Amino acid sequence: MKELHIALWGKDNFKIYTPLIALKDKATLLILGSQEQEKTITSSLQSQHGTPLFLAWNNEPNEEDFYRLYETITDLNADRICLNLSTGDRLNAMRLLQWALKEDIHAYLIDDEDQQQWLNPSNLPATQIHDLANLKEYFRVHQIELVKHGMGMRITDELKRLVEQWIIDFDNIGPYRHLNRLASSAKPDHPGSISTSYTSKIDQHWQQSQSSILLTDLADHQLLTCHNDSITFANGNIRFFCNGGWLELFVYHQLCKLKRSINELQDVRLGLEVLYPAQIKNELDVVFLANNQLYIIEVKTSYLSRDTNAANQLIYKLEALSEALGNEVKGMLVSLSELPHHSIKRAGLYDIEVVAGQEIKNLPSRLIQWMK
Repeated sequence: MKELHIALWGKDNFKIYTPLIALKDKATLLILGSQEQEKTITSSLQSQHGTPLFLAWNNEPNEEDFYRLYETITDLNADRICLNLSTGDRLNAMRLLQWALKEDIHAYLIDDEDQQQWLNPSNLPATQIHDLANLKEYFRVHQIELVKHGMGMRITDELKRLVEQWIIDFDNIGPYRHLNRLASSAKPDHPGSISTSYTSKIDQHWQQSQSSILLTDLADHQLLTCHNDSITFANGNIRFFCNGGWLELFVYHQLCKLKRSINELQDVRLGLEVLYPAQIKNELDVVFLANNQLYIIEVKTSYLSRDTNAANQLIYKLEALSEALGNEVKGMLVSLSELPHHSIKRAGLYDIEVVAGQEIKNLPSRLIQWMK
């Protein structure tokens, strides 16, 4: 049976896309929008199963508009017609609902719990939308380009076990602050070369320092070389890993493990660079999609306990990213150091989750609770 789904273009357009994924090539999508939006609509909602149809539509539709709509759906000769009222201008949607009731056309909306609630006929039971979309599709629908993702280095099982062990053993931020300083202060050995190594000066007695275990671990994994008075990072990506990227990997790995047992957790990515239509780029540490909702995690190993301004800036950044990436995006800050009390309160005002200090050891359970 071939279905035709009609929807208004507007905010939260992902709710136009998600109900159709399970139907594959058994459904056709007809989008109502302004003529200027046609190119954006067709590129955003295009999938492997086809390109959406477009019908120019006024903000205040008249009888002629509804006649054109009726003629269009008649020509398409679908076995079943459904009107998706999850998006678009509310007044416009109400007029479409009145039309659907008059023409006895099925109508529904996707609620905040990602359930398909039927408005006509209203006695149909609600159904859960399948969690089949991925992050690439999410970004495409929101006209955001996923430029790249990953850490730029090989992520082995041994490396995943290493960062997990670091968190298990974590009881003092001192060694990690020292590692941050070494990585951030490292200078390129061959400036201008993409693959250059980076060297940082270090006290000759580094083997007696707090960070000696971390440096030895990294040397054992051939990520750096320790000398008497310096350490050398093999390349810029490894330098980034030592300067906090390791905690991003830890967060990412916890989500990947949860994904094996939580069906609602659809896709997880690490180290993303995204490009908005206005040609503005953003870097995202860890991102995942669950229940067709986007979650973003900012990860920091820098010392924030006494730096309220820096902590607040991270919270503002998360809030801005949440608004830029779509409706109802959830944000979390994972910080190796504790946050100032004032910053934690500010995060609460913006509905941003905070996992800091020793609480990182409970990250898997915090992530599960966050997704509920």
